[in-house]
Amino acid sequence: MQIDKEGLRRHYASLADEELLDMDPADLTQVARECLEHEIQQRNLSESGEPVEGEMEDYFHPPEEDPDWLETAAMACNFSAPPGVVAAPEAAQACDVLRAAGIPSHINVIDADRERETYMEYQVMVPGALSLRATAILDKEIFNAELEANSKTHLENLSDRELGALRPADICLGLVDRVERLKRVYREEVERRSGG
Repeated sequence: MQIDKEGLRRHYASLADEELLDMDPADLTQVARECLEHEIQQRNLSESGEPVEGEMEDYFHPPEEDPDWLETAAMACNFSAPPGVVAAPEAAQACDVLRAAGIPSHINVIDADRERETYMEYQVMVPGALSLRATAILDKEIFNAELEANSKTHLENLSDRELGALRPADICLGLVDRVERLKRVYREEVERRSGG
């Protein structure tokens, strides 16, 4: 039976704060748990049921001055969130990963208007010269794990016949192509500079 995700979201939206927080996520399906967590985030509730104040301050301690490389910075990744949803932890995690790899980072927080609804956008900025390395590190340390989890769920839902029709080479085609392209443009630039 297909779970009606929108129906679940409407149901949770109709509940009082206390009812939401009284629900045990362990008793729910994965889809229901995601809908519940989404509604709790939408309302910006703490475990006590009170709205969380100063959520941003928990994740960002901006420097007094912008870093001197910001004028030539590149965006390594960004996280968007509709009103009531906090994406600050994800942006902070990305910065932690980059800093652990020796790459300085800075978060720009902007309001993005999407079809008349204001979204908060957290842009993780790095020095322009380090943008390709930063992107690769974020892929390895954060985004590839998400891709793996989503792919695992997708494959688990395929029939034996559908799974048998897939080959690893087919589903990795885009990733392998990306690797070859990046290696090629790097080699070409090294050769160009060496006059070869």
